[in-house]
Amino acid sequence: MATLNIRNINDAAAAKLKRAAEIRGLALPEYLAKLANLHDAARARADAGDAGLQAELTALGLQSVRE
Repeated sequence: MATLNIRNINDAAAAKLKRAAEIRGLALPEYLAKLANLHDAARARADAGDAGLQAELTALGLQSVRE
């Protein structure tokens, strides 16, 4: 298991993440892992031709990148 330290995160964003995890009965690391999986699923749908989802992800700066 890895340790993730996030610096300079907006206080409101950090509180929102913690609250969302807590409401779902998840630990914050579990919630963040699920969000990463959700992003992968959304990214795959957008890349497969979902133009609306593609536009949303691009507007958030989450467009496809190549490693």
